[in-house]
Amino acid sequence: MATPITETPRTTPARGREIGSQIAGTFGMVFVSINSTTLAPPVRIPLLVVAGIALLAIVLLSMRSYRQQARTASALPTDAAQPGGQPSAQPVGSPFGRAYWLIVGIEAVALFGGIRIITGLGFPELGVAWVAFVVGTHFFALARIFRLARFHALGAIVTTFGIAGFVLRALGHVEPVAIVSGVLSGLALLAFALGAFAPARSVSPR
Repeated sequence: MATPITETPRTTPARGREIGSQIAGTFGMVFVSINSTTLAPPVRIPLLVVAGIALLAIVLLSMRSYRQQARTASALPTDAAQPGGQPSAQPVGSPFGRAYWLIVGIEAVALFGGIRIITGLGFPELGVAWVAFVVGTHFFALARIFRLARFHALGAIVTTFGIAGFVLRALGHVEPVAIVSGVLSGLALLAFALGAFAPARSVSPR
């Protein structure tokens, strides 16, 4: 039986949190800006402002986190180690290993291949729904790699928005596809990217 994934309480941020949040926030901003063109200016402009502020906040929080980690690392003795000889600081290096890039490669093939097929079938408006579906499902795989349960929640939300786009198109509604699968997915990405910087909850040992 598979071991359930739970988020272990952390005293230090997860490796790759900053760059991961910036990537998610950037894609979220792109989702919102590209897919909100059909909205009326009184709705679209405030929406873009909110998304832009969220992305700016993600960048600023990332910079602050980098500075805090640098100060913490400089304050540690050079020979500081945990029992067993392991360094007490977080390991240096990229948190994105072979498994991560394999997932990204599969995602890219699925995205471009799927969009080409959908467009060839005469449904280009479903491209955004397919993108949301693929991006959403890839978070389930990332949840296993990074052992972050919140990726399951994000994956479920974005995947649902993608499926909703296909359902709307099947019911004959074309314009709402971009709003549901594109704008809402983008807002979800921005929200979860910001949420990554929320203070860790204290968990009492059982």
